[in-house]
Amino acid sequence: MALLAETCRRMDNTMSLIIEELFQHYRDCKEGELANYIPELTNVDPESFGISVFTTDGHCYQVGDSLQEFTIQSISKAFTYGMVLDEHGIEVVEKRIGVEPSGEAFNSISLDPETGRPLKPMINAGAIASTGMVSGEGFDERFGRILEHYSRFAGRDLPVDDSVYRSESATGFRNRAIANLLRNFEMLDDPVEEAVEVYFKQCSILVSCRDLAVMASCLANGGVNPLTGERVLQSSNIERVLSVMSTCGMYDYSGEWIFTVGLPAKSGVGGGVMGVLPGQLGVAVFSPRLDPKGNSVRGMRVFSELSRRFNLHLFNVPVISDQVIRRIYNLSHVGSCCQRRKVHQDAVREHGGVVAVIELQGDIFFSALERVIRATTERADETEVFVFDLNRVGLFDEATLGLLLSMTKQLVDSGKRLVIVDQGHRVDHERFSGLEGGVRFYKDLDVALEACELEIIAAHVDRPLVDGLVPFHDFDLFRNLTADELSTIEGMLEMVGLKAGSRVIRQGDKPDEIYLLAKGSVSIFHRAGEDSESKRRISSFGAGVCFGDIAVVDGSRRSADVWAGEAITCYTLSVDNLSRLQQEFPEIHGKVIRNILLLNIDRLRRSNLEVVTLKV
Repeated sequence: MALLAETCRRMDNTMSLIIEELFQHYRDCKEGELANYIPELTNVDPESFGISVFTTDGHCYQVGDSLQEFTIQSISKAFTYGMVLDEHGIEVVEKRIGVEPSGEAFNSISLDPETGRPLKPMINAGAIASTGMVSGEGFDERFGRILEHYSRFAGRDLPVDDSVYRSESATGFRNRAIANLLRNFEMLDDPVEEAVEVYFKQCSILVSCRDLAVMASCLANGGVNPLTGERVLQSSNIERVLSVMSTCGMYDYSGEWIFTVGLPAKSGVGGGVMGVLPGQLGVAVFSPRLDPKGNSVRGMRVFSELSRRFNLHLFNVPVISDQVIRRIYNLSHVGSCCQRRKVHQDAVREHGGVVAVIELQGDIFFSALERVIRATTERADETEVFVFDLNRVGLFDEATLGLLLSMTKQLVDSGKRLVIVDQGHRVDHERFSGLEGGVRFYKDLDVALEACELEIIAAHVDRPLVDGLVPFHDFDLFRNLTADELSTIEGMLEMVGLKAGSRVIRQGDKPDEIYLLAKGSVSIFHRAGEDSESKRRISSFGAGVCFGDIAVVDGSRRSADVWAGEAITCYTLSVDNLSRLQQEFPEIHGKVIRNILLLNIDRLRRSNLEVVTLKV
């Protein structure tokens, strides 16, 4: 059990292992300096390093110091800007804060030369103007509203680092000058000092890397917190916040950032970097060593690698369907089309839960495959074989193929076996060649399920053959017959052999006999018309199963073609002998007819179970 738990943990961490790889790769990076222009920030541990990814459906992947708290600093600008957009509307806000792209440092005095309006909300001038627009009576109420707003984004009550607040307040001369300049142009209302102090304290709110990832996921999720389900920002303002994050969120590195990384993002001198992949996930990195532009060195490199590896660039990400997983079931509830004798079918029903079938559809990219990984992980305890049906998948990108291969290796290493159904060769089969037979490929899902069923039958059913044939008395058609009755039946049976590719039954013919398949297998095809070449495989029969019985009983014409896919041997019970049985041995005839009814009732029940399962 301990080994199984470890296996499941490793599987669950397929994504985390990749993030861990990035963490290990960059953890020895010592480049950059602490933010000494806020004295208190020089007291943080320069080795701190955490990465967190939070999806829009509420799942978190994290590594390192992802729960260590640090001050939010300039990342706060995005959330206060969104707050005042919700409160006042875009027309009012635009009168005081522009939305021009940035090529300037975070503390630049960037104002319109004619109006004095800050040119952008993501540098200090625009951020102070945003904070000054937050409604409230006095410092405590205004800051309290900001703190509550941020906490709703994070899904928890966020604290404040008072020592950092005091340090910022004591050294914030440039910001006070900016505020007074804004007041001179009537872009900031009185009292000026109060607005600046609220801004200082806003920057001193403590968050963790996980908090930032959750907050970013709210922006990715149209303004709804994936953790709480609460709407924290109007959807109409999401695009505005993300737009300014794209154009000026990374200060004078913003142009290069959107070109190379391609995600709306915001950094802070506390060491945090927050990025948003709309509709999919939020990402956060914490590492306090900064480059000369005020951005986390490790954070920049992790984001660049994540974007490259998983094609997260905003302009290279397709729309992801929430229905990438078409359905999930196991062989206990839904099997192949192959009809088997009862003892075999019972074995599949009893033990088929170890085979999980996951049908996929649509284009599979990073975020979609992450959901598949999670669905796989949830079933790792009870599953020995995973069947992935890719026949409804449009395409994989290269990054996602790499992630799929990583997941596959994790499964095989943990003792699981994989079956991949891939008629269109959507994945390169050669890339899975080193997995020592842990992965098998099929073109058809039904054929793949048949193979899985045969493995279950071989493992759990011991029914000896006679000269390679299923003995006639083992057929369910003759269930509950006495030895004398079986002897009577035996005298009425004939044995026939047919070559591979032979047509056993022709659709539309009059029935002449019941077939009992003693060796080999047959496939059943339905044609749209008598002479139609268009045919559809609807079922198959394995050794030990009878077929052609319904038409014999009710006198209807054959409803389908039956073809021998391999050399077969059959016992046959002719219509004439069945009539003779009815006349001379009515009790035996009654048992045989009853067994025919029971067999078909069992098939109907199985079909109903499959319909219910697949509908769900």
